Amino acid sequence: MAGINLALEAFSSAQVLRLTGITPKQLTYWDQKGLVKPSRSPASGRGSRRLYSYLDLLALMTVKALKRRLSLQKVRKCVSFLRGRLPDISQPLSFCQLIACGDTVYLARDEAAWVDTLKVPGQTALKEILDIAMFDRELRQRVLELVVKRVEQVRVGDYAYQVEVEPDEEEGGYVATVPALPGCITQGNTLEDVLDSAADAIKCWLEAQEDLARKGVKVPTSKGRRRARVTA
Repeated sequence: MAGINLALEAFSSAQVLRLTGITPKQLTYWDQKGLVKPSRSPASGRGSRRLYSYLDLLALMTVKALKRRLSLQKVRKCVSFLRGRLPDISQPLSFCQLIACGDTVYLARDEAAWVDTLKVPGQTALKEILDIAMFDRELRQRVLELVVKRVEQVRVGDYAYQVEVEPDEEEGGYVATVPALPGCITQGNTLEDVLDSAADAIKCWLEAQEDLARKGVKVPTSKGRRRARVTA
């Protein structure tokens, strides 16, 4: 995926819902129960912002697929088994080949060796292979469509500014432009970084404008400038 480093990406809760198709209730509950927690920035109280990694998103899609076959209790047991079996892998649900069969889930170590993660005897039902590679392909395409170009809002003081964000195809990461402030452009490795940089760039632009205004220099501004007051 040119220009985008998925290992550095951080996805907000709203983006996670859009990319994975799970519900807000599921996202919150699975976090609370420890199934998939936001590894980039965990919840730290009411109103805090959760940020998920790309591997977290793959894990969420795997849990969603498991939930079609198993109860949440069994999914939690499966996840607990994988974490104990693979302690060196931070997010085993994004790496393992899993096979749902009847009322259990197998960890496929290779074509001949399956490990029952739930220890359920005598399974004869048709099996369903959870194709993590397919999840990865689908998710990468969705992320690409999401980040091609977007408009975000950045709050500075009592105002919110529209910021256009698009991938930096040459350097990687993102480029952010503030249309209302001519020449206000910045960069960042991740979406979170570039939005923080945009806030700093807006502050610097406004301070420079005020300094020039005190010296009697007129600064051209966009006729389409939109500055919306933010209410608490």
